[in-house]
Amino acid sequence: MTTKTNKILSAAVVIAIIVSVAVLVYVNLPKQTDSSSEDNTAHKTTPPVFTLIYDDQQTNFTIGDLAQLETYTAKGGYRTQSGMIKGVGNYTGVNISTLVSMFHPAPLPYSLRVYSEDGKNLSINYSTILGNVDIYNPDNASDPNPIGKGGVTMVLAYQYEGNWLNESSDGKLKIVFLDEQGSITAGYLWLYKVTSIKIITE
Repeated sequence: MTTKTNKILSAAVVIAIIVSVAVLVYVNLPKQTDSSSEDNTAHKTTPPVFTLIYDDQQTNFTIGDLAQLETYTAKGGYRTQSGMIKGVGNYTGVNISTLVSMFHPAPLPYSLRVYSEDGKNLSINYSTILGNVDIYNPDNASDPNPIGKGGVTMVLAYQYEGNWLNESSDGKLKIVFLDEQGSITAGYLWLYKVTSIKIITE
């Protein structure tokens, strides 16, 4: 009888030990976090970097919002008034036409007023928005005479050569004019540190 009792007690002790170990392991398991929830929270709390304005409508965008829109990647560069070619490379961003088409019906024709964080602003007419701008000789920066016109796309860029823009020099966003050939356009059209664009009906 004593032997039987001892066996029962031993079995109970073993079971208790197994249960205790299982509980200890479960408690110390790393907890899986919901990364999608964290990403959504971060996305919601990210401050907007750009505002699109049309009449009494105003839409704010984070960099993430812009990156989720249809992207456009091509090459371009600009010629300065002093006769230098700069900024040549591949840019990624959003076509201006894509942004404007978010309003229904899209205003046609229209012009733009582009604002930068350093207080500069630039008025752009409809012909320029469509890419009808002067093209300069990429091999002779000192030549002030255009070698062609048109065929480029106006883009709100947020990446250069696959990397986010250098905030200290370009800001988070800048206006660029691109095509597959990497045409060189006038430097005054390339506005840096863009914060907002106002659509103006003509």
